[in-house]
Amino acid sequence: MLKQLRKNPGLEVLTVDPREEPFAVKEGLIPFVDYDADLTAVGLEPVIEAARPDLVLVTTSREDIGRSGVPGLEILVEALRGELEATSKVPIIAVDRSSITG
Repeated sequence: MLKQLRKNPGLEVLTVDPREEPFAVKEGLIPFVDYDADLTAVGLEPVIEAARPDLVLVTTSREDIGRSGVPGLEILVEALRGELEATSKVPIIAVDRSSITG
């Protein structure tokens, strides 16, 4: 998805990731992350208010959270998606890693 979005030079794409080595940077899809913030409603709200985006795409797969194999993680991921979508003032769409990079 990032590759497709970058085809439109008039579209500004901002990225948020709390990790030291984000997947998209390691894969060369983006040169850097714009905001270092936790992927929670509390962590993203200041970023959303500062950037004033028209749309937010959030990847919240196990791999993206970085804790695959932890019992109950799927329930946590679903709860996080629901919280983000319910509390945000802008449209938030949860996507998985394969749709981000393809």
